[in-house]
Amino acid sequence: MSKKVYISPSDQVSNAYAWGNTNEHAQCQKIAEAEAAALRRSGVEVKLAAFGTTMAQRCAESDAWGADIHNCVHTNACNGKVMGTRLFCYAIPGKGYNACKAVFAELAPLSLGTSENIQANSRLYEVRVPDAPSVYCECEFHDTAEGAKWIVEHTTDIGEAIAKGLCEYLGAAYVPAGQEAPKTAEPAQGDTLYRVQVGAFAVRANAEKMLDRLKKAGFTGFIVKGKK
Repeated sequence: MSKKVYISPSDQVSNAYAWGNTNEHAQCQKIAEAEAAALRRSGVEVKLAAFGTTMAQRCAESDAWGADIHNCVHTNACNGKVMGTRLFCYAIPGKGYNACKAVFAELAPLSLGTSENIQANSRLYEVRVPDAPSVYCECEFHDTAEGAKWIVEHTTDIGEAIAKGLCEYLGAAYVPAGQEAPKTAEPAQGDTLYRVQVGAFAVRANAEKMLDRLKKAGFTGFIVKGKK
């Protein structure tokens, strides 16, 4: 049975970026969509939270669906001087912490800053409430121009890194972009013929008798000589 990841991207449109005339929701939505594509490519089921739904609705949907991981995607802000990736889980040690470590190993080396860590924070609603272990990602700080620019230019890379880490935790084989198995094209309707064989005979005379019966019944037919 395939694993399930519920992705809950930030819907905070009021959190303006220090570069790029954009906001937290817009960029986190792009990260989440890139992550979802990578997970699906790797055989993991994904449900992406709809914009405008509340945290309570998202947690309820995650639980009802039976998610194996509840993943929140955000970008961070502080005082315009801090940079780095931070992840939050419910408790250390724990399943959420193990999942965070797998994601952190892929994501932290990409981001520009060095103020990076994994913290237990049960005060966060989407860490505390879901049944599934929560991986709450703060993917770099958007209140520095350098950090904001990096996020905007690397949303796909960030999404891929999160997906790769989650695949590692879930025991799913991560499939890099462009390496998925090609889909077998279905033949176009009208290009396929289905042939029906009526009997196989060791004596040609018997084959000819059957062919004669088919023709009298209104069917066309022919005899093909072959080996047993």
